[in-house]
Amino acid sequence: MMEHPNARLIRHCYEAFATGDLESLREFMAHDVVWHEPGRGPFAGDHKEPKGVLSLLRELQERSDNSFSLEMVDLLVNAERAVAIQEETARRGDRQLDMASAIEFEIHQGKITEVTVYHGDTYHFDQFWS
Repeated sequence: MMEHPNARLIRHCYEAFATGDLESLREFMAHDVVWHEPGRGPFAGDHKEPKGVLSLLRELQERSDNSFSLEMVDLLVNAERAVAIQEETARRGDRQLDMASAIEFEIHQGKITEVTVYHGDTYHFDQFWS
């Protein structure tokens, strides 16, 4: 059975992030993509267009001395959406991040148009990065 095109798209994104090839993520994003990050921490809010999304992802890596990593645990897809369940880990000094999150990707015409993040513990995520 062939993998759904949206599953392939999201898997490519996770692979690019894992290898540090953030710039290649541009090809998977619509020009007006919006990333919704919950909470009240330094990353909370809407990150717009590929430039804003890539800036967010770079800053996550920089603030964690490149220790921020994602492991996709499960992936659910349909014609216009993908939901990835992931495990996030990172270190900052004596702080440790290890939590599950769900990331919802809206996909239209083969491009990610919107990303909404649901952290397992938003308060912990905010405290870790603050």
